[in-house]
Formats: sequence, C-alpha cells, structure tokens
Amino acid sequence: MHDAETETAPLLGPKGQASRKGVRRYLIERVDLRYAPLPLLVCCFLIGLVDAASYNTWRVFMRNTIFLALSTAKLPVGSDSLKWARSGVSILSMMLGSFIAGRAYAAVGLTRRSTLVASFLLQALCICITAVLVQADAIPETNATDKLVLIAIPFLAAQSGAQVATAKSLGFSELPTTVLTSTYNDLASDTNLLAWDNSKRDRRVASVVMMMLGAISGAWLAKGTDTFTTVLWLGAAIKVMLAFSWLLFPAEPEK
Repeated sequence: MHDAETETAPLLGPKGQASRKGVRRYLIERVDLRYAPLPLLVCCFLIGLVDAASYNTWRVFMRNTIFLALSTAKLPVGSDSLKWARSGVSILSMMLGSFIAGRAYAAVGLTRRSTLVASFLLQALCICITAVLVQADAIPETNATDKLVLIAIPFLAAQSGAQVATAKSLGFSELPTTVLTSTYNDLASDTNLLAWDNSKRDRRVASVVMMMLGAISGAWLAKGTDTFTTVLWLGAAIKVMLAFSWLLFPAEPEK
C-alpha cells in the first residue's frame, strides 16, 4: 500500500522534469549557420526535381512571369486556355508562401531548431497534400487543362516560396533554391570569380549543379515511372529528412 506522500508525488520525478527542460532548451537553441548551406543545397536539388516533373505534367513552373504574359496573347501558338491561370496562381501562391514564412520567422526566430523543423515539415506537408490529391484521382495527373489542377498548384508553389524565404532569412541570398538566372549573372559579374577562397562563388556553383541534377532526376523519373506522384512522394520524403536534419546541427557558438 502506498503512503499519502507517494500518492501525491508528481508523475515525473526530478530527473524526468530535468529531461523535459533539457529537450525544450535544445529545441529553442539557435543553430550554427555555418552548416546551413548544406540543407539549402538539397533544397536546390528538390526544386529542380519537382519543377521538372510539374512542367512535364501540368505545363507550369512554380513561378514564371513570362509564361503569364505570353498566355494573355494566347502564345505560344497552340497553348491551352488555362495556361495564364496556372501561371498566375503559381506566382501568387509562391508570394503568399514567402509572405507567411517571412513574417513567421520574424515573429518566432528563424534560427531556432524548432522553427526550422516546423517550417520544413509544413513545406513537406504541402507536397504531401498535392501527392494525395493526385494519387486519389481528385486532381487529374495528365490533363493540364482541367481546372481542378488549380487546386493543387498553390500547395507546391507556396512551399517553394517558403523555401526561398528560408534561404533569404538565413542570410544566404546567393543560394536561389528556385531559379538560376540571377545566379548565372552573379557568377559572371563576380570580380573574384577565379579567387581561391570565395565561399559565395562555391555555393552558387553548387546550387547550379544541384538544381540541374534535381531536374535531370525529375525528368527521368517522370519518364520512367510515367507518374507524377512518384516524384511528389520522393520530394516530400526529402523535405521531411531535411526537417529533422536541423536537430543534428550544433548550437550557435556563444559570443
């Protein structure tokens, strides 16, 4: 029989409470940003992977102003009547993703482990929602002219926008994670392009390589499996792994 003191004792003893405080403290620690380019470079691969497959399937990149402008004149010749809507929705959704992510980061502190994990898990969820909709045949996989496609595009575009906001907010604007046009220009105009020690140049070159590898992988996966969902589930899995990788990052050194 337990005495009264035992009955009223807390379920968690001192060790358990200390452990919970330790986990909470670990999650709110700021990570060492010296290693942040590594997951961001994987994001470059991921955007190439998803973009190649999405264009092959729905004839839309997750952001392209020129496509939107051309479609107002029904160009290129033979373009479907819904191209302007797909382009417009993707651009607005990407901006919305960036808007929400940027303000969330400012409010709670981007470099905390918990913030980065939550952000990448939410981005993975957006890809998963698209994959479920397509796999369940709620969204047509092969008919880009079906208006139901406009339901799925915002999820992919919004997570893409959040991804851009993450790279910018972490201070790595040289890592595009979405488009390479500015990266090519930055490389060409870099007066220290051939210098031995040039970390920004190295990251730009790496981003080009990673995005190209992702696009090639997406193209061959889309061709080999003849299904968009394979690429989507792979992209979601990569995003989840990136989310939990932030837990392995060392804490920011004390100043």
